[in-house]
Amino acid sequence: MSDLFDKLVDSAGQMISDVDKGQQIQSAIGGIRQRLADADRKRKITQIKQRIRDLHAEEAQGINALSAQVWALYEAGSLTQPELVSLCRGVDDIRRKIREEEAELAQLSPTQPEPATALRCAACNAPVVEGATFCQSCGARLAESESPAAPPVPVKYCVHCGAELRPGARFCPQCGQSLP
Repeated sequence: MSDLFDKLVDSAGQMISDVDKGQQIQSAIGGIRQRLADADRKRKITQIKQRIRDLHAEEAQGINALSAQVWALYEAGSLTQPELVSLCRGVDDIRRKIREEEAELAQLSPTQPEPATALRCAACNAPVVEGATFCQSCGARLAESESPAAPPVPVKYCVHCGAELRPGARFCPQCGQSLP
């Protein structure tokens, strides 16, 4: 049986050689094989690069979740690692500086006068949108007197890290993940 197969292969090779005297067909076939091999290699490279990007994104999500947990422990006063406490204090200092800069900006920026009847947040004294349940500036829950006409808005949480979300949020403010 293998003799028959070998004869068939030899016959096919001889037939191609007879038809392809200038080796143009063989050259074209070789070129096509090379381009197919190159395309396959490039496809594999692209797939590997995409897997690496996905792993980097997963790593960033893990780091964000970790930092959210560390920050929660710091705010709760139960973080005991001095190195982490020091880093959290640094973040606190940066946030304080941001608030100072925002206050200075607010003083320098032209603003429209607020109506005298504007509601204000009890926690930070920022103006409150009528009907809001939470302050837009500090996130504090508003007292009933600050938002009397508003029915309670259901609170939503991030499915990735559990952080509280604002209504209509498309991304989590804590972990940065896209929300369903």
